[in-house]
Amino acid sequence: MAVTSDIAPDEPGLLLEFHEVYDTDPDDLWQAVTSPDRLARWMAAYRGDFRLGGHWQALDTDGAVYCDGEVTACDRPHGFTTTWTVVGEPPSLLTVVLEPDGERTRLHLRHEHVTQPGYGPGWHAYLEALAGHLAQPEAPRDREAWARRLGELAPAYAERFAAVGITMGTVDD
Repeated sequence: MAVTSDIAPDEPGLLLEFHEVYDTDPDDLWQAVTSPDRLARWMAAYRGDFRLGGHWQALDTDGAVYCDGEVTACDRPHGFTTTWTVVGEPPSLLTVVLEPDGERTRLHLRHEHVTQPGYGPGWHAYLEALAGHLAQPEAPRDREAWARRLGELAPAYAERFAAVGITMGTVDD
């Protein structure tokens, strides 16, 4: 299966929803999306705690915090909701739900109140990178491959955003 997504206006900003089915069980996928050690191999360096009331931070390549949040709902290994605040942006809300699908696991990612359309191709590329991580869990993150894929996805997302009246600048432009 391939990553699928939906885009809709939200107040404020955009609602982005992504869906994918991964070749792993819910416990392994939970670890891949909540464990700082695993997240660093497909997304970014993280520190903190993905538990109810836990706080976490995502780190840039220089170690600076670029995003942080607080886990507001958590039902291991079924899903979580967290605030998502990137430096310089208004807060948004991220919900991840994991559902068994035979011997695989379906992931639903819902990002509410997004003010930067770049999250569309960004989340898509990250969820594809997650599939690569699950296939080769010990492999290091490939930042260049992610950046290339982001560039490949961006034009199609720009067209989709334009269809709902949004340009690839900020939602508030």
